[in-house]
Amino acid sequence: MILKLNKSQLTPKNLILAAFVLVETVIYIIFNVLSARQPEDPIELKYAGILLCLVISAVMIFFNRDADAIIATAAMLFTAVSDLFILVLDDYFEIGLATFIVAHSLYLYRLYRGREKRIWISVAVRAVVAAVMIGVCCGLCGYDLLIVEAGIYIVLLFGNCVETLIMCNRGLKNVLFAIGLLLFLGCDVCVGFKHGALVGVYLSERVYNFVVYMIWVFYLPSQVLITCALLRKGRCYKELINGLQEKESD
Repeated sequence: MILKLNKSQLTPKNLILAAFVLVETVIYIIFNVLSARQPEDPIELKYAGILLCLVISAVMIFFNRDADAIIATAAMLFTAVSDLFILVLDDYFEIGLATFIVAHSLYLYRLYRGREKRIWISVAVRAVVAAVMIGVCCGLCGYDLLIVEAGIYIVLLFGNCVETLIMCNRGLKNVLFAIGLLLFLGCDVCVGFKHGALVGVYLSERVYNFVVYMIWVFYLPSQVLITCALLRKGRCYKELINGLQEKESD
């Protein structure tokens, strides 16, 4: 039996998302091939993929017309700024980490939107964990703004990953968001190993090159999935399932 989508799935929003995923897939394949075959990093192509995520997030504001799309777009904007400093310019890391912190703070608010009273419990727990982590690191290595920012950022990202996993039973939107953040975490683990020499962890050249390569293997898919999580209340997913069920009943 061949199942076909009915016309209700061929909405402008769904077509834009499908085209977005297709273009990002092409970008992903091209820069991975280039990274494997040549020493020059195709960073401009990689950053173009991030900017496309920002553009599609902004377009989803028009279709969704809700605060969730606005929050996600703002987070993607701060992410793009972070990548501009950290990846493209390879400088101003304090600014880059600060804007990443803002982005993940927005994701935290997105998780708790409509449950503002509960968010303070999560914030308090994260603040304690971050304070302990920063205190230990500064005690061992001395005070550094990057250490403080990294401690806050790591706690924010890891906490968001845990809480999105807990919410996965609430629909496709949350599943996509959770996988996106987990890939984001995988990317940052690789970034940590890349800069391991700062804390006395040294990698062989082969392992180092592999870690650097894996950063973007994780990163662009994470941003694409986070953008696709803008499927408002799982509506497009439900339309798809309804269409398939209608075909089966026929």
